[in-house]
Amino acid sequence: MKVGFIGLGAMGLPMTRHLLEAGHQVTVASRSRGPIEIAVGWGAAEADSTAAVAGAADVVILCVPSSPDVASVVDALLPALGPGTTVVDCSTIDPEVERAQHERVTATGAAYLEAPLSGGTAGAEAGTLTLMVGGDAGDLATVEPVLAAFARLVVHVGGPGMGQVVKLCNNLIYAAQMVATAEATALAVKSGVDMAKLLTVLEHATGDCVAVRTRLPVPGIIPESPASNGWRPGFMTDLMAKDLDLALTYAARTGVPLSTTATARQALTAASTAGYGREDFSAVAKVILGLAGADLGAGAG
Repeated sequence: MKVGFIGLGAMGLPMTRHLLEAGHQVTVASRSRGPIEIAVGWGAAEADSTAAVAGAADVVILCVPSSPDVASVVDALLPALGPGTTVVDCSTIDPEVERAQHERVTATGAAYLEAPLSGGTAGAEAGTLTLMVGGDAGDLATVEPVLAAFARLVVHVGGPGMGQVVKLCNNLIYAAQMVATAEATALAVKSGVDMAKLLTVLEHATGDCVAVRTRLPVPGIIPESPASNGWRPGFMTDLMAKDLDLALTYAARTGVPLSTTATARQALTAASTAGYGREDFSAVAKVILGLAGADLGAGAG
């Protein structure tokens, strides 16, 4: 199938590679030259404008950072859209903004789906992402073979905006997990607990969760964790903070109290202020451990 891809960032570039490896014809556009040149080297074609991506594709995938970015890309795409084209937004944005994009695109006769992602850069590299899709189920059935190139699980969760709501629910839980994991780590390290043994217990006890299994924030305990790799981001602190802002704003509009999410957001603020905004969001533990006066090296035995 002819696929357009707009936004070749840490997620979008490996997603594009998987599309090419699956045999799709891919036309790309992005803000930075470097990723475009890499994609072209893999066999993609470069469009000379955002609108040209739509002109060359049956399915146009967006993967950009924010609500204004999505609206701006849709602005540029609209003149080139019409029946037979499907736009799939894989960004994480405000649900109400997303619903507006559904209306704008479908007014042209084109189809629109939102499909925010879970799995981080590791999932993008491996082609094992989870997609939470909002929009028409029939439109999803048409493009699902394209999405399968980079996703292990594609779930239709409802109509316009519902994909974004489900994604925000997922991320607020993950952020809370990480703050609790950081606090438990600080308590354990300061008490002299062997962190490798703590991890073994947690993985088989009621404290088990994704944050514990993948991001226990002590170097050397989990080889693939950010803590063991210079806090290289699988998901940046500033991006998680952005998603919690979206969740808090949407919850305020819907009348849902999110006190735990607000606490997690404050911890992320402290991490960003400390200079960890572009590190993995598990770097929030460095702030909590620092406040506790806990030595990370002490628990790594």
